[in-house]
Amino acid sequence: MTRIQILAVLASLLLMFLTVELIRRKYLEEKYALVWLLTCIFFLLCSINLEILSFLARLTGILVPANFLFLLAFFFLVVICLSLTVVVSRESQRQRRLIQELSILKFNLEEIKKRVGLGGKGGQKGSS
Repeated sequence: MTRIQILAVLASLLLMFLTVELIRRKYLEEKYALVWLLTCIFFLLCSINLEILSFLARLTGILVPANFLFLLAFFFLVVICLSLTVVVSRESQRQRRLIQELSILKFNLEEIKKRVGLGGKGGQKGSS
């Protein structure tokens, strides 16, 4: 094993450990962690056996295995960006809906206070 392979194996193991630790501490949900764990396993296998990367590169018609690795990294980042955009969009819609519900509840509370005679803002009974 060459120095670069040893470094790649250590980096893959470190990333895998970090991913598992983030899951354990509840900083990373399992549904997102699966992609990261599979990526770690793929990089670990490619680090241990360089022929895997060479085979996949030849299979796709790419001459240099390192270029194939860059292509994979690019696609991986695009997929991560897309999935994060979906999550942000979903959370934005959820936040908008919650704000609307809160506004309706505040309005209804003020209406009830007016009917009961507590007044709008002061919180004291009005004298008639």
